[in-house]
Order: sequence, then C-alpha cells, then structure tokens
Amino acid sequence: MIVTERQAKRSMWCPMARVRWMNVWQASNRSNPGRWNRVKNAVFRTFFPRIHWLARAKFFRCFGSGCMMWRWADRDAKTGFCGLAGNPLQNLFSD
Repeated sequence: MIVTERQAKRSMWCPMARVRWMNVWQASNRSNPGRWNRVKNAVFRTFFPRIHWLARAKFFRCFGSGCMMWRWADRDAKTGFCGLAGNPLQNLFSD
C-alpha cells in the first residue's frame, strides 16, 4: 500500500513491533493481556491520551522514513511504503 509518510505515521502499525509480557516466554506482535488489563488500558487511554501515546501507542506505530524498512515510491514522490512485504509497484505477474 502506497501512502504519504504522514498518513503512515498516523494510521499504520508496524508489523515488526513486539509485545512481551513478563509471565509469557515469547513475544509477538499481537497481544492478549486478559480482560482486566484490557479494561485498565481502555481507562488509561480514555483519561490520559497523551501519556498513553508517549508510554504505549507510539511504539507500535509506523515511523515512516525513520524506519530502516521505509521505501519511497520514487525519487520525487512524497509517498512511500513499508519495504517488509516487497515493492507494491512491481508487477507480480511479469516474468
């Protein structure tokens, strides 16, 4: 998906972000902390949105050109894409 850097930073999540819970042996990019922790997070996000952004949410967002995987669509473009999945501009059906 080709988007502007601003749009990517505001609305896209990073597939490389990992969540690690202290009592679980693996880290993943999805999280299921349990019902009580989800309620606490929702309350925290509602009443303290700026602190929530600084402490939690920003670490899962796209960093745009600050990321090693960000690729610009072309030299003069103001749009780009996450290079993790390959180049969406290439024709996948060509030989």
